[in-house]
Amino acid sequence: MKKEFFDSCAEKWGSPNEEKLELIKQNILPLLELKKGERVLDACCGTGVLIPLLKDAGAKITGIDYSEKMIEKAEERYGESARFIAGNVEDIPFKNESFDKIIMHNSFPHIDGKKKMFAQCYRTLKSGGIFLISHDMSRKDTDEHHKKCHHSVSSDMLPSNKEITLFAASSGFETIEILDEESFFAIVCRK
Repeated sequence: MKKEFFDSCAEKWGSPNEEKLELIKQNILPLLELKKGERVLDACCGTGVLIPLLKDAGAKITGIDYSEKMIEKAEERYGESARFIAGNVEDIPFKNESFDKIIMHNSFPHIDGKKKMFAQCYRTLKSGGIFLISHDMSRKDTDEHHKKCHHSVSSDMLPSNKEITLFAASSGFETIEILDEESFFAIVCRK
């Protein structure tokens, strides 16, 4: 049901407003410690809202999303700037250590197999890489927002910090930092 919901949203899914884009640029992307030329997986990329920011940072970008309609829209908007594939982050179709960095923005609560997703991100991330999970609002605001959404995603909440740490550590991530700020939420995992 979630996939159908996201497919139905693709056509009208817009980019974040300027204030949100600035928040992402100033507070979230620096946590990725991105260097020019690094390979970045935009996990659950949706229609590609992060692509311009990642491109400006000099990243070589691959976007993955399980909604084919979202991927179609991302290719239409940003096909010259990134490679896009339809796929599930619980079974990432790339070789081990394919990416320098992985970012998942505004999607974490919607992942059913979070433990599998962490394991797949660990597997496809190079040694020393960063897996960043982010939301452009606080934990409380993210959960409140989802409660008001379509019934297929209205119960998708952020896990507790303890659960997040267990998911990440059991996958092999050594450094896990959780930031719950007034204007954003982020999880920084280092391999």
